[in-house]
Amino acid sequence: MADVKLDGLEDLLTELGKLGKEGEKIEREILKKAGEKVKDAIIKEAPQRTGNLKKNIKVSNIKRIDGAAMIDVYPSKDAFYAPFLEFGTTSMKADPFMSRGYENSKEEVEDLIVEEIKKGLGL
Repeated sequence: MADVKLDGLEDLLTELGKLGKEGEKIEREILKKAGEKVKDAIIKEAPQRTGNLKKNIKVSNIKRIDGAAMIDVYPSKDAFYAPFLEFGTTSMKADPFMSRGYENSKEEVEDLIVEEIKKGLGL
């Protein structure tokens, strides 16, 4: 799984944290929007034979690990074969559609996060 890390946002995140509940609300909204952008990019890259794979790319609920809020973008159980496509098998070449989608969306997601934090802080 890949993580998005942004440099230079410490001050903005500190200010967001000072907002308490309102800051948490802004954080949740940003994560949801960012997750949807990554999901859309992955769907765009996903191979299509029946359409089942594209239909079963999901965004998790927000969870906290060691104080950090995060979401996952993943194929549901109905697309159990997605890892075989992503990583390949002994008899099938890899088609890293999830990695491509993530890489293609990274810059746009970073921009979205910065803009949404600024908007939430009234900057």
